[in-house]
Amino acid sequence: MSTHQVVLTVLNGDLRGRAFVFEKPMRCVIGRSRDCEISLATTEDFAGVSRHHCVMEINPPHVSICDLGSLNGTFVNDERIGGRTGARLPGQTSDYDHVCLELRNDDVLRVGDISFRVSIIEPAFVNNADRHAPIECA
Repeated sequence: MSTHQVVLTVLNGDLRGRAFVFEKPMRCVIGRSRDCEISLATTEDFAGVSRHHCVMEINPPHVSICDLGSLNGTFVNDERIGGRTGARLPGQTSDYDHVCLELRNDDVLRVGDISFRVSIIEPAFVNNADRHAPIECA
């Protein structure tokens, strides 16, 4: 039985072309810390990425992203969705914007200088009752 997949494909840097595939519900933290589900190296390429930068809540085909108070913010399609804001405003419980955003197919997620293409892949629906036996070609 096929299921939806959420795929993050790295668009630039040393990890360009690497794909992270998610088929089951999970919480996925992206950052430089080794305890992150997507752990980015602590090299200069990832200097703009916080240890625990952002979190994705994945339940294919749905996926949302929330910044975890990162210094440089998290961006979706070049729009900042969260990050540290500086001094707290009256009534604010933290010094960062806590905004979660539902991601869509073909969105571009940017964490530091690293960009990911979001792909939401639907299963192929085939009615097995109407399916013919495969033909082997010589």
